[in-house]
Amino acid sequence: MIASQVTSAVFVVDDDASVRDSVQSLLKSVGFHVEVFASTEEFMQAARPDVPSCLVLDIKLPGVNGLEFQEQMGRAGVDLPIIFITGHGDIPMTLRAMKAGAVEFLSKPFQKDDLLAAIDQGLARDRARRGEKAAFSDLQSRIEKLASQERDATFDIAVLNKMAKRLSAADPLHQVLDEVVEFVATVVGCDSCMIYVMESDDLVLRASKNPHPDAIDRLKMRVGQGITGWVAEHLRPVVVPQNASEDFRFKLFNELPEDRFEAFLSVPLVSGGHLVGVINLQNRAPHQYTQREIGLVAAIGFLVGAEVERARLETEKTELSDRLETRKLIERAKGILQRDLKISETDAYRIMQRESQQRRKSMKDISESILLNEDLKKSPRP
Repeated sequence: MIASQVTSAVFVVDDDASVRDSVQSLLKSVGFHVEVFASTEEFMQAARPDVPSCLVLDIKLPGVNGLEFQEQMGRAGVDLPIIFITGHGDIPMTLRAMKAGAVEFLSKPFQKDDLLAAIDQGLARDRARRGEKAAFSDLQSRIEKLASQERDATFDIAVLNKMAKRLSAADPLHQVLDEVVEFVATVVGCDSCMIYVMESDDLVLRASKNPHPDAIDRLKMRVGQGITGWVAEHLRPVVVPQNASEDFRFKLFNELPEDRFEAFLSVPLVSGGHLVGVINLQNRAPHQYTQREIGLVAAIGFLVGAEVERARLETEKTELSDRLETRKLIERAKGILQRDLKISETDAYRIMQRESQQRRKSMKDISESILLNEDLKKSPRP
């Protein structure tokens, strides 16, 4: 019987060869896997199958006797049910053995049925012990996993809280994005992190932590181009743990070092259901991004998406306010020209346009010059 087919085993330690042979023949005849040894030293040195087992052990052995060996096994953590056999047993010896956990104490010559019954009891005890140990190990593993998940969740919440507070400081967008790429690259562990912002019809690289910082504010790509463009088009993350350049969505951009990276994680930045940008993480070596890492980047992306949208709205508000202010200045300047030159509104506007082109100044600058000259004329002379 090969080791992989052994489902249970009985070990016999007795210095009497005739006893070993007799017990071995009996146990084999009823289907047990049996291994015999002439001494405890020989038994301890042998490689034993890791299956439910029990030990048939003689009391009187040269050197360390059976009872002493039972104590040594206990100290060594070898938990193996023992059935003692002896030709010279007494009550104190029996009590000592049973108190230490022995299954049975049989006096020679013993009945075959008594030995077989003791062995069945010993194997049943070892199966139960192994089952309890496996259940305890599984429970301990689950507890450790839950504890690890709790630690991770606590850490992730702290990370997101820190990010949310940082974003709520309302610093300039470029500064916030720079901090985000540094933060993500440290927390998740990647060699490159880039944030693209959707502007008109292009994705524009606005923040980056990689070997080519000169591409910031210069690199643009269309929605649908490459992995980044695919994410922007479908609003779904892409995870490529290795061979990123072989992905069907991959596109080589001369301005990017994408061909040097093996792993790729790309997550859309979304606010109010529409795309505002994409955040990319890259690793030089193959990297199996975990669900926790993907979820954490997605959560950060959600926060960043809201901040990008806020910044866009603030920019639009500022631009609109500037346009309204410029229009007011132009209207006042036209009125002054109409009054002083006795001309129409259209002619006044044309004069201001001509001055703007010739002097290469904006209409706002020309209007401010006209208004300043008007204020100087009204000021009292010294």
